[in-house]
Formats: sequence, structure tokens, C-alpha cells
Amino acid sequence: MASIAPSQALTYLSALISLYSTISIFLTIRYFSKPSGPTPGPNLLHLASFSTLTILGNATFMHGIYHRAFYSAPPTPSRLAFILALQAASHALWTWTIRTVSPNQFTRAMSRDTPKELVTTGPYAYTRNPFYTAYLMTYAATALLSGRVVDYVLLSAFYVCYYLVSLGEERKFMESRLRGEYERFKGSRVRFFVGDF
Repeated sequence: MASIAPSQALTYLSALISLYSTISIFLTIRYFSKPSGPTPGPNLLHLASFSTLTILGNATFMHGIYHRAFYSAPPTPSRLAFILALQAASHALWTWTIRTVSPNQFTRAMSRDTPKELVTTGPYAYTRNPFYTAYLMTYAATALLSGRVVDYVLLSAFYVCYYLVSLGEERKFMESRLRGEYERFKGSRVRFFVGDF
């Protein structure tokens, strides 16, 4: 039986991590279910557009990973090391965020509810949107692994989408009784990675 080169084995490992992370993103929805008062429900047009991007985007990412793992040469060792480090950081942030919000639970993104609480501990002490930050790190690692232009375009599309969704969440806080507290929170945390970007 032919042996597998270490770089190829690490490529398989990275591909499995990407698959697991992508599935985990979909499973995160169970942490966003507690109603925070009467709500007319989500904005269906925005939700449908976001869901379509998520499903098609992740399918495209998975195709790119499959092609890289089985039909293309492995990435360079330094690139693989960076990808695996990014995947580990993404999973750590995702897990930390889940443990932070589990006692509270949030309403789902794009719900038209009025916020009743503001979580400022755990990863929220550093970024206003740790779930979205972790997702973007996962997608960045996936794009780097596949190396295809289409996946970098998708990564940019996901970034814009999460940016717009986070703006909508901010508007809800600014229209609630938590406005003052949120203004202080917003002024001392980054949106995703650096500053307000």
C-alpha cells in the first residue's frame, strides 16, 4: 500500500477540520433561540438571501476542498501550518463564545426583536461579534486551503454579508433601552478583527 506524504496527510486533516467547522456553523443556530419579548419574526427577504449565500457558498467551499485534497498538490508546509493555526483559533473562539452565551441564548440574526440584554464577558470583551469572527476565520482558512479565486470571492461576499448583519444588530441595540450601554460597548471592542471593519 502506498504511503501518504506528511503534507498530504495534513491536507486531509485540514479538509476534515473545514468540513467539521462548516457543519458546526449550521449547528450554532441552536444557541440563538430564546425570544427576548414579543417579536414579529425575522426579515424573511434578508434571511432567504443570507441562507442562499450560506448554502451555495459552503457547497462551493466543500467542492474546492475536495478538489484540493484529492486532485491537487498539497499547499506548501508554511501555508498548511498557517491554515491549521487559523482553523484551531477559529474553533477555540467558536467554543469560547458558545460557552459564554449558553446560559443566556440570543434571538436569531435578522430577527426584528428588541434586545433585552448585552453580553460583555468572554470573547465579547474583545470583539462585538465573536461568532461572526469565528465564521470568517473558518471561511478564510477554507479559501486558503482550496486556493481558488472563486473561494476568495465567496470569502469577500461572506464578509460583506456578516458586516451588514452586524449593522442590523447594532441598530436594534441603538433603538433599545440598552443604547447607552451599547455605545460604551461598541467604543471599546472591534467589530470583527480590527477597528470597525
